[in-house]
Amino acid sequence: MRQLRQRPFFFLLITLLLLVVVYPGLHESVGSRGLYDVLRTLVLLGAFRVIFARRREFVSGVGLAVLLFAAIWLGYLFPERSALPLVLTLHALATLFFVLAIASMLRTIYLQREVSADHVAGALCAYILLGVVFAHWYWFIETIAPGSFRGEGEFGAELADPKKSQFALQYYSFVTLASVGANDVTPARAAARGVTVLEAICGQFFLAVLIADLIGKKVGAQLASAPAPTAAPTSSPKSTSDGEIEVKS
Repeated sequence: MRQLRQRPFFFLLITLLLLVVVYPGLHESVGSRGLYDVLRTLVLLGAFRVIFARRREFVSGVGLAVLLFAAIWLGYLFPERSALPLVLTLHALATLFFVLAIASMLRTIYLQREVSADHVAGALCAYILLGVVFAHWYWFIETIAPGSFRGEGEFGAELADPKKSQFALQYYSFVTLASVGANDVTPARAAARGVTVLEAICGQFFLAVLIADLIGKKVGAQLASAPAPTAAPTSSPKSTSDGEIEVKS
């Protein structure tokens, strides 16, 4: 616990991995909705702990965090059908909050002169959050315009199920972000295609720029800490009695 307090990005990374890697295999179990909302709340708290250092970011971050927290837990007070506007609001707020979080995290990492393990974890957190943001975006598009994505087999069944569509689109988001590609899903409408292309570009640009920056800082720190080379002793020429020059080594 002490190491997690000293390395706040690691706590956020653990909660994100639980949310996007571990939980999808448990979302059909009993009480999965409550577990999902608990994990989302932990991600929210973890993100808020490591970002929003500036006053303007802090104020906007607090406002978005409070609204997002309220939207997550107020959904239990409404039936599923009447809760659709609240769910749409939740996804919109989550998108805004995580976009602001990614920008703040990347600026924090960029301003550091030395690279630590916690900063590498922070870069990975920003990359995962980018996939989460596009997953919210895909879900928003599919909810507003059903049929924007077409799936085959089991993926198509999950996409048609409102309770499972979010996890299916989250899978699609991450394979697009990594430029792996999904053979069992196709963006069928212009909006879905445009966002898919944008995510693929952002994923490649993110890796190229961020990794280059981290490597450059790591090499620069190693060169700065390396001892300066010592100059070899020079020998001066010595004249002999015959007028010849003898070089003394």
